[in-house]
Amino acid sequence: MKLSILFTLLRIWNAYVQLSLKLKKFKKNNFKIKKLSILFVKPYDYLDIYTISFKKSKKTFLSSIYRFGPVGLLTDHKTDFCISDSYNDKKIDFEKFKINNTRVEFLKIKKKNSINLNSINFNSYDLVISFNDTVPERLMNNYRKTLWAKIYEDHKNPNFKKYFFIKPKKFDFVFNQTLGFTPYSLMRKSYWIDFSYTFGNSNSLKKIKLTKKKVIDIVTEVNQKEYIKYSVRKLKNFVFYCLDETLNHKEYINILSKSKFFLAVDCKSPRWGNSLIEAALCGNLLIGNKNHFWNSQLIIDELHCVSFNEAIKIVKSLKKDKIKYNDLLKKQNIRLNYMNYQRPLEQIINYAESCKRELNIIKKK
Repeated sequence: MKLSILFTLLRIWNAYVQLSLKLKKFKKNNFKIKKLSILFVKPYDYLDIYTISFKKSKKTFLSSIYRFGPVGLLTDHKTDFCISDSYNDKKIDFEKFKINNTRVEFLKIKKKNSINLNSINFNSYDLVISFNDTVPERLMNNYRKTLWAKIYEDHKNPNFKKYFFIKPKKFDFVFNQTLGFTPYSLMRKSYWIDFSYTFGNSNSLKKIKLTKKKVIDIVTEVNQKEYIKYSVRKLKNFVFYCLDETLNHKEYINILSKSKFFLAVDCKSPRWGNSLIEAALCGNLLIGNKNHFWNSQLIIDELHCVSFNEAIKIVKSLKKDKIKYNDLLKKQNIRLNYMNYQRPLEQIINYAESCKRELNIIKKK
């Protein structure tokens, strides 16, 4: 599909999103949601998030190769992370991977740390989250006290849209990777949970014991057009960093934990929006074009802009006005905490309360 058509569809999508947000009154919340006992399961041949399960959530999070993943599961809940040696009841064939040596080394590490899912007592958890179809339906039949969720890394997966209309067998939920308030919400069913792939709240950075330093003025989103990055490099009296795809996960977190503004004005193509959530989780004020992201909800009205010059004007103004900067960051965090943390958990609890079988999550309330 031509980019012009995609951007037109995105504008229509975001027109609905912005109307929905205007009808919603956001209030500060204090995260008073009970900790859940959760198991997050993925196959060892999926590399991007979490290579090893550690007792300390910070170590598990920092073991990621590329993505944040649902960091809020690790920081705010009693979450076990499990690497499976099978996918949908079929043993993963290590020999089939004909890839570069670096990724083979990562595969070896993850294969070594993988386990047989038959060894797990799933009934000891409130919620089990399966990456795609890692957990087979056979196992779900035997453990009905837990809630079962399916999370997709890629919303382009053909089953993603299928399950919008049809509930997957045995699974209770599909985590849909959105922040809600989208056209999907018009016909949202109770099993379709507005749970982003980068689930978490504004306390996430603190809980993995990383200090916000604010020594970098501007970080540019990785998929910005070259003229944006060129223009940033030409700025005087600004400390900046133009993201590319060469950083490892720890380096990426380190950059975001030091910056004030995350600039996302002109993307090469429509983006899903996980980068915005990651930047917000690290305490960056988002300045960008809502109509370049499917998940644009965290860009507040005062910081929406469509040109580089407009964006830099906002940056210069807020650098001088720390009170306004902090007020806007609080406003952004209220949205982040509600949409990317509290609301999906409320949807899960609401589903559980209407469920007809006996569940751990209800007994412990």
